Amino acid sequence: MASLLLTITVLFGETIPREDDYVGLRQAGLAEYGIGHYARAEEFIRKALVLTETINNEYEVALSYSALGDIQQAKRQFADAERDYRKAISLLSHHRERSHALATVWRNLAAASTAEGRYGEALAALKEASRLVAKNKVEDPCLNAQILTNLGVIYYHQRKMAKAESSFLRATELQFTANNLLDVDLWQIVNNLGRVYQITRQYAKAEDAYRRSLQLAEVRRGDSDPDLSIVLDNLGSLYAGTGRYQEAKSQFQKSLAILEHSRTSFDAMFMMRTLYGLGALYLRENDAIRAGEMLARAAGVTRGRVLPVEVPEVLDVLDTYAKVLKDLSNSVEAQRLQMEAQRIRASMAYTVRVGNAK
Repeated sequence: MASLLLTITVLFGETIPREDDYVGLRQAGLAEYGIGHYARAEEFIRKALVLTETINNEYEVALSYSALGDIQQAKRQFADAERDYRKAISLLSHHRERSHALATVWRNLAAASTAEGRYGEALAALKEASRLVAKNKVEDPCLNAQILTNLGVIYYHQRKMAKAESSFLRATELQFTANNLLDVDLWQIVNNLGRVYQITRQYAKAEDAYRRSLQLAEVRRGDSDPDLSIVLDNLGSLYAGTGRYQEAKSQFQKSLAILEHSRTSFDAMFMMRTLYGLGALYLRENDAIRAGEMLARAAGVTRGRVLPVEVPEVLDVLDTYAKVLKDLSNSVEAQRLQMEAQRIRASMAYTVRVGNAK
């Protein structure tokens, strides 16, 4: 169980602004967004939106809608994010001189579509972003890295590994500096490249990529940031898959220690992956009790995780924990988990997106 990294780009982002200062309100909202205070961020942005609509400033209205899209995406409300991004795109399309901002919003829309597994729509949005960058000669290596990284993530999920590798490698060749913690960073791209190498069984190259990614991440984020768990879990997955079980356990334990002591909020999927990795290793050691403890905590994270890109991992957790519960003679709870897994599979099988309905 491992993960790829995909980010979004915040447009034009701490003082408390005046109620009539729409630029200050938007910047305050972006500042709150940057530290994970989404409700407060949305409050500021919506106030800015009302002011900009009152004075009929299309560009500022578009920036507010783009910021709202970023917030909704962070809250995993992707339909709302897409709605707000498309409003921003509609407004920015009227202003040729705003091609840089427009390309950025198209790229962020692609990120929302990718998270929902709508890869065709995401590729179309990235194509438009790339067209705008090329046509208007936009000089933004960070945005180009974002576009290439998003392409690589899509190709990875489509199992087009040669294209994924090419996209990630091209992104690593760009000379760029992340402007803030929300921009794509080199350590994230190298981590993604490691996943491609692992899937294609180039294990030595995968390990080198993960170790380089970890070093870069520690320099960028420090040695206790919860994002380090992403790379540590990938290393653990690599070691477990190649029979280096003690080294795998060490990576997962480091990841768990970071997450359990973190004072920074993080996606609960990080914890689920770490706990699942440890649980699987305890199972291999025939330690059903400790495996059950880890998997029980992992299963607690699965509730409400219904994004297509997350479902395979959720099902792995539920199926594995159900087997452990059977071994521990807890057949009632095991059956409940099996039914939950069946419900998720049925939901995914019978859900047809509006765009695909005939």
